[in-house]
Amino acid sequence: MFDYSLLEWGILILAGIIIGFSKTGIQGSTIFVVVLMALTFGGIVSSGMMLLLLMVGDVFAVKHYGKEVSVKDILHLLPPAVIGVLLGVWYGQYVNDQQFKMTMGIIVLLCVVLLVYKEIQKAPIKIASHKWLTTLVGVLSGFSSMVGNAAGPIFAIYILSKQIGKRKMISSTAWFFILLNTFKLPFHVFVWQSIQWQHLLLALILLPVIFTGTRIGIWLVSVIEEKTYRMFIFATTVISAIYLFV
Repeated sequence: MFDYSLLEWGILILAGIIIGFSKTGIQGSTIFVVVLMALTFGGIVSSGMMLLLLMVGDVFAVKHYGKEVSVKDILHLLPPAVIGVLLGVWYGQYVNDQQFKMTMGIIVLLCVVLLVYKEIQKAPIKIASHKWLTTLVGVLSGFSSMVGNAAGPIFAIYILSKQIGKRKMISSTAWFFILLNTFKLPFHVFVWQSIQWQHLLLALILLPVIFTGTRIGIWLVSVIEEKTYRMFIFATTVISAIYLFV
């Protein structure tokens, strides 16, 4: 049924673990897996495979943090994010896989820049005070989510600007992406045809792996310096993203 090599299975297991880890550990760590999956399985196909794995991670995150959501902040960003998704769907129909991967590379590098900015910036950007900026962030979140499943850092800049508690921030992020990813699902299935029934079965097989990743995330964050881990993610992601242009 699955003719993946041992290396490809290893990458899938690593993807499941890191996706789970990102939901309970350090957000943004999935960017590296996005690049690795694109290099291994192709741009459009990997985007569909990643979507299903991310949705499993979203369910775990919502189950754990879901009651503390900031509904108002989600509703502000969802409409422009939906527009961004539709733009991403349109774009994906008119580019080949190499161009698709190059676009993912650009988005990933932009996300790395945003992650670095978030590390060195002491005060968050006042996004909420600029309606046009909120709209732009929403559109970019939707587009980058559809094309590369890489909207996490962009949304993080927005949610950090809201000055809400950590648990509410995690909950709001989880709810935003489970809603956005659910909206994206039909386009992957019926328009891009990047998701087949085998991919759904694969997501079910990897479900315990993703759950294990959430447990590892809780443990690992307590024993490793977050700054050290982030620097590792930044470096490997930049190097990997460059390969998308080759």
